Amino acid sequence: MSEFQNTILSEVRRRGRVTFAEFMKWALYHPIHGYYAAGGERRGRGGDFFTSVGTGGLFGRLLAESVTEMWDHLGSGRLTLVELGASDGGLAEQVLKALEGKGRAKGVSVHLVEKSGPAREAARRRLARFPRVHLWEDLDEMEHTAGVEGVVYSNEFFDALPVHRVRMESGALQEFFVVEKDGRLVEEAGEPSTPRLARCFEEQEVHLAEGQAAEVCPALEEVVEGIDRVLARGFVITVDYGEPSVDLYREDRRDGTLRTFRKHAVGGDPFQNIGEQDITAHVDFGRLAALGARGELDPLLFCSQGSYFLNSCEGLLRKVVEEEGKQDPSMSRRVQQLLHPEGMGGAFHVLVQGKNVGRPELSGGKANRLHRLVKMVNSPP
Repeated sequence: MSEFQNTILSEVRRRGRVTFAEFMKWALYHPIHGYYAAGGERRGRGGDFFTSVGTGGLFGRLLAESVTEMWDHLGSGRLTLVELGASDGGLAEQVLKALEGKGRAKGVSVHLVEKSGPAREAARRRLARFPRVHLWEDLDEMEHTAGVEGVVYSNEFFDALPVHRVRMESGALQEFFVVEKDGRLVEEAGEPSTPRLARCFEEQEVHLAEGQAAEVCPALEEVVEGIDRVLARGFVITVDYGEPSVDLYREDRRDGTLRTFRKHAVGGDPFQNIGEQDITAHVDFGRLAALGARGELDPLLFCSQGSYFLNSCEGLLRKVVEEEGKQDPSMSRRVQQLLHPEGMGGAFHVLVQGKNVGRPELSGGKANRLHRLVKMVNSPP
């Protein structure tokens, strides 16, 4: 057992029990030993999982196409980009390079939000040649920059927010707490730590079946409020794996969506290899859209990643496959990886929200499924 695992075990023993969200926050974001804070290779062949960022810059080029369309709609000579969960700046670099290639990088300033100190330093070095790049630990640090006009974007950020684990038992919601038993961490059910957990389900009109376990993320609310405070006018692009509320909590999904990733192996025990494996849960896109709609973030479109980029980047994709593919045969494979409905193209979804931008006809919305999210969202049937 590692020193970090012993530290967590001792703290749980001292306190008697902690919520799973507290445990997950320690495991992922402890400033020294947490999975994301400790540094090391996390993505790619030598890491624990693959992401869209690892497709040779293609994902960043596609995202830059969307950003450019939104910039044109804003009609401003300058644009501010804010990336949530920016890691080592790899995606930001791809987007900035793509904007450079389009002759659009000079008017861009970038704010990267990343909790990990080593990752922020790596991003600083990676992006040193680009002017107007700023790094922050969290959105609260950006509050003095409120008034941003531009695009807030994220890729696989919300799935790593700490979640509470719950189960419907005898018609009442119970919460799983983390306790120490015989020198090990285990889960123990009890009364919910906060009524917010039940409200999260009630607001989405979700009713768990008897015996059904699930995850719920109150932290979504704080993040959405932070985005709303920082953004004065512009768009929010969220790319992640998750589903509308009605699908995420369907009755046949008995055990929730919590998963661990280590050396490209998917697991289900978060109490193994603490600090050395990723812990994630699917995003409730319905709640994410509804929380934004409470403020000034209007939901504009929701669809699969494949549908979104096929519609918003048709010209670029044709060029990549028909021209660049002749020089680099791997380009077709990368396109398939990002867009195929049985791969990332179907597993990942895109939610676009807007603030003070009206109802623009964005090209990525040709297969819009916004009506699947929540009833409180004002969207076409």
